[in-house]
Amino acid sequence: MIVRLKFCRRILLTSAGLFVAVALVVAAGVIPPVKADIFSSATPQRAVVAFWGNVAFNLLAAAVLVFIALRARGRSRLSTTVLGLLAFLALLLALALTDAAFAFQAHGPAMQTVRILLFICSVTDFLSAALVTTAVFLFPKKT
Repeated sequence: MIVRLKFCRRILLTSAGLFVAVALVVAAGVIPPVKADIFSSATPQRAVVAFWGNVAFNLLAAAVLVFIALRARGRSRLSTTVLGLLAFLALLLALALTDAAFAFQAHGPAMQTVRILLFICSVTDFLSAALVTTAVFLFPKKT
């Protein structure tokens, strides 16, 4: 049981690290070029606000995962529910980043790097969702 608990904690901390990495990449690699986007039908003000929201949700998810990883002694209804909601949130964040990446496809070669970064961040959020879901099922029952 101790091994499974430590393993689940490592999974949750790894997922939290991935969430933080996505937040940093979006904040440093995506938002500045989006602010400077000169495409004719671009709305950089609205896009930047949406990306900052994505950064905030990624950081919030990472903080909750770290808290659960450090404090949980086993699987309870509350931890299972919270981790399930975080996995669902990660899927929504990944879908939002994928949608944004496809939207920037029409903005020309100037936004190619942004598209690639958004696809990488989307895959990372999908991976985080998979890791959190795995941790939910592997977490030992609370004794």
